[in-house]
Amino acid sequence: MLRYCQLFAEVQDKQLFLPVFNIGQFGTDFRFLKLKTSMRIVPNSANQIFLNFLHALVNNPSLYGHVTIPSYIRSVTTTEQLCCSIYSDQLLNQATTMHKSLIGRAILAFRNETVNEFNNILLDRMPGLEHRFEAVNHVEMREEDAVSEPFAPEYLQSIELASIPPSCLKLKIGAPVILIRNLSPKQGLCNGTRMRVLGIGRNCLQVAILGSKWDGEVRLLPRIKLTTSEEDLPFILERKQFPIRLCFAMTVNKSQEQSLQQVGVDLRTNAFTHGQLYVALSRVTSLDGLTILPSPGTAALTQNVVFPEVLL
Repeated sequence: MLRYCQLFAEVQDKQLFLPVFNIGQFGTDFRFLKLKTSMRIVPNSANQIFLNFLHALVNNPSLYGHVTIPSYIRSVTTTEQLCCSIYSDQLLNQATTMHKSLIGRAILAFRNETVNEFNNILLDRMPGLEHRFEAVNHVEMREEDAVSEPFAPEYLQSIELASIPPSCLKLKIGAPVILIRNLSPKQGLCNGTRMRVLGIGRNCLQVAILGSKWDGEVRLLPRIKLTTSEEDLPFILERKQFPIRLCFAMTVNKSQEQSLQQVGVDLRTNAFTHGQLYVALSRVTSLDGLTILPSPGTAALTQNVVFPEVLL
């Protein structure tokens, strides 16, 4: 029998009994396994020095805080150069007709404002007619918080949060987009699924999934109502819009669990949460596919935020 103790928590005058197991007496019944081989970055001689650097980012205390990005990682000096290194004009022209042209490519940034900047630049460079979709916003408030004057529509349209789609969604045929809600996991429509726009209607989009086992399969996306959480705003904002965002670029947090062949990382803004720099640099499958944009005059110096107490 395994030894355990009970913790008592009183919730609404009821006692909950939560078992907590004591693993100190297990002896040889457990083995500790360590991950030694990267399953994301191709383990060859050219990438080994890069793999060692990534390992040191979270295991070497001398690299905690500020760290200088090694010179063997390709860098550019302007946002235009970073955009061109990941999405050439030829690729953007092919995106309207070729499904594979945008697979495995993304620019990563730490802030939503920077992501929107890159997405707007690349959408403007992309050929084709631009379609704009304005969201329908509605505010729900509790009676005790009700205001005498309604919120101005201009104010509601100006609200931009990561949990809801943009109030003004701009699209073109062939543009890559990312789903921000779980619609149908059985059909591959999960939060974080990347897709390519095939057809644009007033209340429906035709898209093709990029990558995964559903690669190339066509899906239809309707406009739906999405709401903010109670922590986001003093009120609940209900927005009717397509549940997608452009994803030429995406935030580092949104890129987790994705493997990409061509990655651009904007380091003009420092990482601000645990392991963000490691996540950004490790999305790429080969050092040859990585490009960074450092802050001007900093010698590629950036912030590496690591909290050793959360590491095993």
